Amino acid sequence: MKPTIAEKIKWYKRMSKEEKWLYKYSNLWMTPLLFALMSLLLFLATVWADLWMDFGQLMPLIQPDYELTMNILSALTTGLLSLTSFTFYGVLTALTTFSNMFSPRILRNFMITKKTQRTLGIFIGSFLYVILCLLFLTEESEYFFIPTTATLLSVISLGAFVVFINHIINWLQVTNMTLDMKNESLNIIGRSPINELELTQLENRSSVKNQIPQTEGHHIFMKESGYLQTIYFKELMEEAIKDNIVIRLEHKVDNFVFGSTPIATYWKMDNSGEEIDEEKFSKMFHLGRKQRELHDIEYSLNKFVEIAIRALGNNDPITASGTIHQIGDLLINISQKESFTSFLADEDQKLRIILKSLDFDEYLYISFASIRHYTGQNTVVTMEMLKVLHSVSQGVKERDHESVWNFVDYMIKGFEANYLHRLDRRRFYVLIWEIACLTGHASSFEKLANKTLSKIEDEEEQEEARKYIKVISSSLPANVIKKRT
Repeated sequence: MKPTIAEKIKWYKRMSKEEKWLYKYSNLWMTPLLFALMSLLLFLATVWADLWMDFGQLMPLIQPDYELTMNILSALTTGLLSLTSFTFYGVLTALTTFSNMFSPRILRNFMITKKTQRTLGIFIGSFLYVILCLLFLTEESEYFFIPTTATLLSVISLGAFVVFINHIINWLQVTNMTLDMKNESLNIIGRSPINELELTQLENRSSVKNQIPQTEGHHIFMKESGYLQTIYFKELMEEAIKDNIVIRLEHKVDNFVFGSTPIATYWKMDNSGEEIDEEKFSKMFHLGRKQRELHDIEYSLNKFVEIAIRALGNNDPITASGTIHQIGDLLINISQKESFTSFLADEDQKLRIILKSLDFDEYLYISFASIRHYTGQNTVVTMEMLKVLHSVSQGVKERDHESVWNFVDYMIKGFEANYLHRLDRRRFYVLIWEIACLTGHASSFEKLANKTLSKIEDEEEQEEARKYIKVISSSLPANVIKKRT
């Protein structure tokens, strides 16, 4: 069942500023429409000045006649149309090739950039102005504003063309593209709807342990399937307080919700016989046809992962390494800025909402598990991942050290150590040792490192690696590494 126009308007009003901006400008029609309206106003002004007020007679130095004005406008119409067609045919060709090499998800990032939308708006506005002027030319009038304005618009279009081509060249450089994506992802971390609404988050699980329901609750279902795009936390909190219930979310934003599975579960906290209006709670979740990146850092991480994997498939370890660096920076920011709390309380510190949230170890898995699988025998990228994890272990909060070490343990056990040469192997074990020290697992280093020895086929190299492991763990104490960092 499709939503009515009234429901769409109500849904739009409930959006935040960022959601409204994304809704309007994620489509290509908004900015060109604004430029088209501006060109229409400019057309009305110049036609009024030349055809009705005869201001053209006041400019004797520049006074093109009807034939010259017609030729100018005809030439500009053809030129602007050709320029627009050529530009965007080339852009779509380049982006199609680029998306096949890396990720089709980046097309949206390119199309919502202001330079892209404004360039398209300038082209369309200029063409619309010129074609409208052609319809109102008369042989009896003297012209000044119409041909002059049309010529100026063509110059502006040429300038926009040059700027746009430069924008494409810069944006399609992988380093610039991934940097823009990372900055956008950092904004997502900072604009959590829970933080914006200033809802009370309970970080200490022990403080709400007795308030977490242990019985089977009542389920709330959606009538349709789709991606969970928005959760109206403010209204959800108000209604939970009013009905005196605890509600647990079964999905997080951008998860796909099936109509046959519950989207939330609730428990009544009193013995009153009043029934809960489940319909009003179901209206506090908005489903859509596609995922949106506005509040979902997981979606952003998946874009980086896809770029890295495709780069590995194209034998491009430099791009893969650069992308892994951006992922590492994101993980540090997630650790520093996210509280990873799953509990929201009212003003009286009573538990009201239990969130479906990810822990840091889950973010690590999303970020590196797939890349680790595709690195296989690629020692260069594997070493780069270890370097990034080394930096991550230095930058994250102490509470996340356990997660970093557990992922390193998972990663090392699946790595084909036999493809490491002597110099690689030394750096390999040094990185593991330093990560172990930084995360407080120095005592576990030898056990993990010795497990890699069974994958070394050459006995001489195996024995050499065993000796080197002992040398590393004894030559540089763990407390020295921590002090050095």
